[in-house]
Amino acid sequence: MKSIINTRQNVIRLCCVILMIAVSNGLFLTNSYGGKKMIDLYDIKQATVLKPQIFEATGGLFGTNLFGGYTSVNLFPIPLANSVGTTQMGNAITEISFSSFLGRRISFDRHFKNAVKNMDVSEVFMPQITKDVIGIGQPRKFTLYDFKKKIQRTFTITPDISETISKAVVVDAKQNLFLFEISGHTGNSPSPWDISSSLLLMDLNGVEARLVKEMPVERYFMWSVVGDKNFLYRNKTQQLRVVDMNLEPSHHPLVDIIKKHKDEINFCKIYAHPTLPFAILHWGYSGGVFISWEEGRDKTPHLLIDSAHQFLFSPDGKWLSFRGDRDSGKTYVMPVSEKYPHYLGSPIQIADDYFDDDNYAWTTNPISFVGCSGKEIYRCDLENQDFPEKGKMSFHDYVVQEDLIKLTREKRQGLGK
Repeated sequence: MKSIINTRQNVIRLCCVILMIAVSNGLFLTNSYGGKKMIDLYDIKQATVLKPQIFEATGGLFGTNLFGGYTSVNLFPIPLANSVGTTQMGNAITEISFSSFLGRRISFDRHFKNAVKNMDVSEVFMPQITKDVIGIGQPRKFTLYDFKKKIQRTFTITPDISETISKAVVVDAKQNLFLFEISGHTGNSPSPWDISSSLLLMDLNGVEARLVKEMPVERYFMWSVVGDKNFLYRNKTQQLRVVDMNLEPSHHPLVDIIKKHKDEINFCKIYAHPTLPFAILHWGYSGGVFISWEEGRDKTPHLLIDSAHQFLFSPDGKWLSFRGDRDSGKTYVMPVSEKYPHYLGSPIQIADDYFDDDNYAWTTNPISFVGCSGKEIYRCDLENQDFPEKGKMSFHDYVVQEDLIKLTREKRQGLGK
């Protein structure tokens, strides 16, 4: 039954592998604009280095494995200061905290014991919904975990055993409205490629989930959220639809830019900044293409960094993390600020290792990046750093200040003319 439930996910993974191979051979990304090669905004080889804290997964307290025998654990944000969560250290949500404990700077605390049974790779983690609540879907049910009230509420989103939750976003936290992508085998043929998908707008106010609206979508579409809009895109046909959170037809200025440059860029995911008018369009290992739709700024697509992927904005929107090219396997961050011509500053290396999908997350209070490589946990605190003007400004503002001086001196991105 598990193989049936995960059919669509396996198909998508296979497609992505094939597409990444094609991309690496130059079959999809043109990296060009106006007939010229699209030049990277930044050179990753010039990245400065910020050393992270590293915690060994083995040889911990009393010589035991920190993860209770697991070689690697998933990580996701939780509404607790200086902590990330995982469901792979027993039947609970385990808080991994970076505070002092028994002389170490890492500790573990379990929440919602016996409440996360049978978690596996089909989990769908939703970033913090409200100040105290997170959501986890797996595979046909969705559970809200309230860390303040210490209660959880589980809802059946789809009763069909052939379907699974592929993605979830919050529409209105106060009204408990959520949008789910549901995928599964149609049952019309023996082919594993016979997949159907739909978006469900669900009301989770009552004891049971209530369907508000359903919208069927095209096979093998890619779904990204940009602000309060949903982008539905199928690369093969370059079909692009935009609907609002109520699944009604809508529009977004990014659509006009994408259509204008449709022969020059390809993408399967959109990583949009939570508040600022820009996004990274990403396709496999081909890197991320920066696009802004703010009036008065350059709306030309620019290749951010060749081969960069796994983009993730920090909770405060001041940093963008990503994995470098597939050969280096290192992790970087870029400062985000309106002071930059393209909102993003020069890359900073924060780990000489990489982290698989779902094995990295951001913490709050302080803002820090945490990744689990299997053998080690890396943590880079981006608030409590030593720097010349500490006490006068934040570390983020200092990095932006010094970076702008450097870019102006080098006359990069239109600065220093």
